[in-house]
Amino acid sequence: MLINKEYDWQNKCILIAEDEEINYMFIEKILEGTGATLLRAVNGRQAVDIVNGDQKIDLVLMDIRMPEMDGIEAAKIIKTSKPRLPIIAQTCHESDIDLTQISGTHFDGFISKPININKLIEMVDRKL
Repeated sequence: MLINKEYDWQNKCILIAEDEEINYMFIEKILEGTGATLLRAVNGRQAVDIVNGDQKIDLVLMDIRMPEMDGIEAAKIIKTSKPRLPIIAQTCHESDIDLTQISGTHFDGFISKPININKLIEMVDRKL
């Protein structure tokens, strides 16, 4: 990996809402050396259920295009119950997301695919 420094997120839990297996595996590989606990949701509905469950989530990486419920709708619902939970939008289709939805109340950051490893790590670090 291209990460320039070490990160210690052993006490952090990151939910990766990503329906594509290869994309999830890529993000998992990027974050594996940080010590963070990683959870996965394969659609927006599952992401909402996990966040509203018993597990303490410190940050959500939210894909925009997912089955059952998209990432925008899931982020709106999550922010209703957990307004301080950082949610970073991720998509390969920048046109899928309006910049006002990112800079507004639903997302705390945005990263486009293909994901720049250092940019993702630095953004997650700032939000944690």
